[in-house]
Amino acid sequence: EVSWTGEDAPKQVEDMEHLTCFLPGWLSLGASMPRANATRKRRLALAESIANTCWHMYQKQPTGLGPERVKSMQMDLSKTNTREYILRPEAAEGWWYMYELTGAPQYREWGWRAFAAMEDVLWTPDGYASLKDVRDEGRGHLDRMESFFIAETLKYLFLLQDPNNTIKLDKYVFNTEGHPLSISKLPQ
Repeated sequence: EVSWTGEDAPKQVEDMEHLTCFLPGWLSLGASMPRANATRKRRLALAESIANTCWHMYQKQPTGLGPERVKSMQMDLSKTNTREYILRPEAAEGWWYMYELTGAPQYREWGWRAFAAMEDVLWTPDGYASLKDVRDEGRGHLDRMESFFIAETLKYLFLLQDPNNTIKLDKYVFNTEGHPLSISKLPQ
């Protein structure tokens, strides 16, 4: 992230937002295009690196769930004031694209572990709930389940695990809410 307050020169801020975790899908999809030959390796390496960082955002927390933000590259969240998990889909989305486009099994494993943590930590008698602090389940839940949790988060996690998944990227494109739309063929 680059920050500028209107004084002197902009400064680089080493923060990572959960929302950034969709980038591996975007980058790997771009790398899969025929005209991307010159940049394919660089794009895939960057996508893999960001996907790995997103996994560490989950894996390094006692609950197994990733926070909204990591500041100053401190995965213990000691510099972060937004430690909640609000059921975001971006990590699962990025891992699904990476799995579809590379076939690397770690993305399925990461998705399964994230799902298991959601089942363990976020399930309540009334459904799933956001978590106030990914470092401490005892801090409680937020009384909300965002609509994107079912529409996107669970969908991408399911697709990651489904061995018979027929939603392939040469036949479908996903809109921003995770809904697959078939790609129509242009008339000849």
